[in-house]
Amino acid sequence: DARRGISSPCSRYAPASMIRTTPFHDRTSALNETGLWQHWSGHVVVTRYQTSDKFEYFAVRNSVGIFDTSPLYKYRIAGRDAERFLSGILARDIRRCPPWNAQYTTWLDERGFVLEDGVIQHRDPDEFLLTAAEPNFAWFADRVGRLAVTVEEVSLDFGTLAVQGPRSRDLLGRLIPSVPELPFFGITTGSIGGRAVTVSRTGYTGDLGYEIWVESSDAVAVWDAVWDAAEGYGMLPYGMGALYMLRIEAGL
Repeated sequence: DARRGISSPCSRYAPASMIRTTPFHDRTSALNETGLWQHWSGHVVVTRYQTSDKFEYFAVRNSVGIFDTSPLYKYRIAGRDAERFLSGILARDIRRCPPWNAQYTTWLDERGFVLEDGVIQHRDPDEFLLTAAEPNFAWFADRVGRLAVTVEEVSLDFGTLAVQGPRSRDLLGRLIPSVPELPFFGITTGSIGGRAVTVSRTGYTGDLGYEIWVESSDAVAVWDAVWDAAEGYGMLPYGMGALYMLRIEAGL
């Protein structure tokens, strides 16, 4: 595998049967008033923080909500032929996505049926970060062939926070000045709580929103900085129940 430019996740990650917590678990568990949890991609995540999903839903629609999206699978695809590799297997033309932008895309099987969808970030000229709800490492790795490209699973390397709602731009703009200028699916970098982060104008609520990417070891410090900055914004954490409501309403 190393000779083919493939970094297998098998030696780096615990068995799939092990239930994990996310890098933000210390904070999400402290805020979980209901004690309700569920499984998502091998992690425990909050089902509902408040006594009703409606409180969390309306926080996103009227002010701002914060959601832990860390269980998403994440793949770094890099190398001289990275763009060529992706342009041959993704349904959407990655060549139309310049560096520091992202795309929503799908990938198909040999019959043209959709296998999975996700968001791919073009982080550097020869580096991409792809997220997906289901494991897809083997599917991508098996298609590298002789191209100068590496496929690496980095799912546990990053914590990801979705900050969604009509006041999300103002909130994050207080922390990173470049955020308010981001176009839809644009990407920027900065520092939150003294930790390096990447922020993308993406999300699955159908509302104005952003996602913050941070190394797992720095995740709690970033959560705390966002939480402190949100005083007066009416921000609430929201769980999977509210997320389903938001996604369905947005047609996702």
